[in-house]
Amino acid sequence: MREGAEAKGRRYLVEGRLLVELVDARTIRARCRGNGRVYRLGYDAERWYCDCQALGLCSHLVALQLVTVEAKA
Repeated sequence: MREGAEAKGRRYLVEGRLLVELVDARTIRARCRGNGRVYRLGYDAERWYCDCQALGLCSHLVALQLVTVEAKA
């Protein structure tokens, strides 16, 4: 069975693959080691981005959002 983006993002956190480089009031920048390369990702001007090839929410962004977005009650 294929691992989904949510599970893979959580695994990346546990394995220490995510490095958050900058967090301020309007910007987040990070790097995440995926399978074979390091991806640049973050949040800028109300837009989440990642330079990987995935369409939609990727596992790298899942990992970043888990540690930077406030959970809803």
